[in-house]
Amino acid sequence: MNTLQDRENFLTNYMLKYCTDLGYLKGTLLNSKDIDDRWNEIAPEFCAEAVREFNGYPEFCLACAGFLGMAVAALWDVDWERYSGREYAFFTGPGGFDTMDEHILWQILGMKKGSAEEQDAVKKMQSCSTEMYHLMSKSTVERGTADAYRLFLSAMTVMFRLGEAIELQRLGYKFEKL
Repeated sequence: MNTLQDRENFLTNYMLKYCTDLGYLKGTLLNSKDIDDRWNEIAPEFCAEAVREFNGYPEFCLACAGFLGMAVAALWDVDWERYSGREYAFFTGPGGFDTMDEHILWQILGMKKGSAEEQDAVKKMQSCSTEMYHLMSKSTVERGTADAYRLFLSAMTVMFRLGEAIELQRLGYKFEKL
């Protein structure tokens, strides 16, 4: 793959098919420019934390990017004017990066601990993060290089967008011809 965009496109297309085959999505990566722009604003702070934890907990870090996409999409749906400027720390909550998934599920998405809805969201993010990590592991990119970091950034972006799409679908959004 020649460029960062080529790699990101490959990961996006692969993961979209993966999520569609599992019934997580319906063949479309639902998105909003507002949500994607928000990722561009908070990604540097998120990725700085995630890269420190990645070697020990790669699948958790990838899943957190997906949960972050879900959270931003949910807030976009609720009241974007109110939530669009929230700092990154809002998404991690008082427990920080280590409990970000629970904070997003319980406090931002309002899911009950242990509920079927929570279990479904966790299953989807775990499945996606495992598959993404598998893709990254199969890559010929040498660990510890600038190219490896670019692969990490692409994977995090794709996971965020998957979380965004999964949450928008859960909220009932769909693309329709006008």
